Amino acid sequence: MPPSPDHIRITVEAYLTRHPSERDALAALFITLTGERDPTSRNTFPSHVTCSAIVIDSNNRVLHIQHNATGKALAPGGHNEPGDKDLPGAALRELGEEAGIPRDALVPLPGFATVPLDIDVHDIAANPAKGEPAHQHVDFRWAFLLRAQHAVTLQTEEVGGYEWRSFDHSASPTVRAKLALLPAPLIPDTHRWENDVAATTAAPPSAGRRRHVAVIPCRWGASRFPGKPLVQLGDKPLLWHVHQRCLEAKHLDGAVVATDDERIEEACHRLDIECIRTGEHLTGTDRVAECAERLRADVYINVQGDEPFISPAAIDAVSHAMEHLAPGTLAVNAYTELDDAGAVLDHNVVKVVVDAEHNALMFSRQPIPYPHGDRPRYLRQLGLYGFTGTALSMFRHLPQGPLERTEGVEMLRFIEHGQGVRMLGVADEGLAVDTPEDLARADALLRTHTDRAISHFSS
Repeated sequence: MPPSPDHIRITVEAYLTRHPSERDALAALFITLTGERDPTSRNTFPSHVTCSAIVIDSNNRVLHIQHNATGKALAPGGHNEPGDKDLPGAALRELGEEAGIPRDALVPLPGFATVPLDIDVHDIAANPAKGEPAHQHVDFRWAFLLRAQHAVTLQTEEVGGYEWRSFDHSASPTVRAKLALLPAPLIPDTHRWENDVAATTAAPPSAGRRRHVAVIPCRWGASRFPGKPLVQLGDKPLLWHVHQRCLEAKHLDGAVVATDDERIEEACHRLDIECIRTGEHLTGTDRVAECAERLRADVYINVQGDEPFISPAAIDAVSHAMEHLAPGTLAVNAYTELDDAGAVLDHNVVKVVVDAEHNALMFSRQPIPYPHGDRPRYLRQLGLYGFTGTALSMFRHLPQGPLERTEGVEMLRFIEHGQGVRMLGVADEGLAVDTPEDLARADALLRTHTDRAISHFSS
């Protein structure tokens, strides 16, 4: 099945967060995306999507292919085919067909796994012989690093030569402009380049493409409880309990801890927990977004590292909801009803209000809604979110707004930028560990669960 209009729209929106001045140039594409026809089909007019591969070698050069039809030296690329499941995959297929470079010889340019380096619009003249009116090709240009020098084997029916050009001599002016924005030099020397590629492709030992995977963001420096992921709950660190709840979910293909701290990374290795080391980030979801660029999956479930009793059934519910996203919805966020007055007033507990379609209207650490008339129904946002890789990329490149900065609630980033967050009611009787006092309560709850399990086993 080819990429859906919603997937393409989200990809474009993520791109436009980096290049907002280009929105008007893509107006015809947005019109196409509102129609019923496949936007990747070469028979869709007045515009349709094509894909190209910007291949960068260890000498900071870009591959250009001499196309017989036009006589121009261009990046490898062309129309999507019915078997292309995603846009970068279409670019890689075209690269393999035209230049004989296989997929496993390349890795996405860091920061561009789910967002194209460039989107350019080409006006195509009418071709009465083919029954084609004048139309546009909207070319999504995906950037890849070549792991090592690889022979170029040309498909001579369509292409007649190739060359490697420096960034400032790239044939496309828009690609030149985008390449000029990259750190210079992008790859200082071969040894450094190999190390950088290894870092960007570092993934857990079992990392093939996964369907749904849990990512548990953990940081050391929590302001209310430094070192929280490694505090002992029973005889195991807190993060271990969260990881176990994820492994108990039935719909996930594994769970990975994401951290920027070597102490947490070492603990994961000792506990045989898959771990990805990240850079520093503003929020846990930003950290998950970095992981999504290095860990291939269809859906990423962000499970907070301080929820040791999170319900595996709730995780599965979010996973299931991600397979039925409404158009324009970028994330699924679980919630549960609050019936404890103390929790309603607790600023560590994030409250949410929803509309009639269960979309989030507002998140706050204050009690919302205000009880002016009827007794309100208070809902607690759980630290349990579902995203696609494209949605995570958009999140990472959207700026924090004043509400997110004020409340310290990351899902407000989508709300402030007009993006939909679907709220999903789940049954969960867990306890978030935000403070040392919460840890004491969690320890008591763990003992209760253990006693019940022993009693059940004995009977």
